Amino acid sequence: MNLKYHLKSKKYLIAGTLVLAISVLAVLAASTIRANASEDYWDVKIGENTVAVLTSESEAKQVIRAVKNYYVQEGAMVKAIQCTPEMTVELKPYQLSEKPDVMRVEDAAAYILSGTKEKLMYTVKSGDSLWRIAEAHGFTVDEVKAMNADNDFSMLHPGDEIRLYQMKPMVDVMVTQEVTSEKKIKYKTIKKTSSEVLKNTTIVQQEGVYGKKEVTELITSKNGIVTETEEIASTVIQKPKKRVMVRGTGVLPAPTGGKTYQGSGAAVANYALQFVGTPYVYGGSSLTKGADCSGFVLAVYKHFGITMAHDAGVMRNYGKEVSLGAAQPGDLVCYYGHVAIYIGGGQVVHAVNEGMGVAVTGVSYTGPVLTVRRIVE
Repeated sequence: MNLKYHLKSKKYLIAGTLVLAISVLAVLAASTIRANASEDYWDVKIGENTVAVLTSESEAKQVIRAVKNYYVQEGAMVKAIQCTPEMTVELKPYQLSEKPDVMRVEDAAAYILSGTKEKLMYTVKSGDSLWRIAEAHGFTVDEVKAMNADNDFSMLHPGDEIRLYQMKPMVDVMVTQEVTSEKKIKYKTIKKTSSEVLKNTTIVQQEGVYGKKEVTELITSKNGIVTETEEIASTVIQKPKKRVMVRGTGVLPAPTGGKTYQGSGAAVANYALQFVGTPYVYGGSSLTKGADCSGFVLAVYKHFGITMAHDAGVMRNYGKEVSLGAAQPGDLVCYYGHVAIYIGGGQVVHAVNEGMGVAVTGVSYTGPVLTVRRIVE
């Protein structure tokens, strides 16, 4: 082998080695670059703590706006919003090897607003019940039981401790907003007396109607709970209508000739029912010591200022006649030689006989109905 050929071969060997070394270095450099490569994201921070990571500054700022505007009422004019601690956004590069958990705008806002779960220990007081404790803290009984699966709630004793988990928002959002809404104006109730209405009877002569007004208020709230309200303006849209109640003082003979008096048949029936169990006494008219059928009816109606004859036959001519199907509480249900007071639902209250006294029975218990008479309406 001549010297010239030997030198040429050695030259090629050295060149090949250099190429290989450069290739290896290039691969190593590329790997190092990839290992150290990073990508920019935007942190939403509360104080010094990162609570959410978004892909852009715009999305990060949307999260803050969503949190701030969550408690703003539709159509309200916002005067001030403040978050405590303060919320900020910050650009932060993350290495590809530690890519963050990126959130959507709505999920990040919901996470911040719902906050974190904090354990509260409640000490049972005298008179407490599990239902009352649960209701006071916004839970159901089953939820409280689930939080305290190791507790026996068959008995609660003062001094027992119950775990309650409450969600605490990550930020307190104070909002001052001008809100215009429509509100009711409560009507007044006027009470009168009248001799044209029967004694011990109160009737509604005129139903009350709520008024309406448009109210503009400056409302300050903390996390949606109103802390201060100031009325700025108010305009009446519709005036309220007074409710008129009339208490009767009238004492009148039982109406005849198809007439009735103004009163409450339901009040008559309810009053009569208080004396179920009173003994049957022939010729009696006492609601406590004893009465017969007509004596019971006249004693009940006397309480309401209506005087009647102690005679079931005469009572068949009082008031005005109505059909049995149209009978209302307080109406007289008249039979041959007997009378009762209708209480509704096909039943009457009456002094039945010596064995039963004053009792409630079906309307046909004592025989065929001759007539139904309405005394008050």
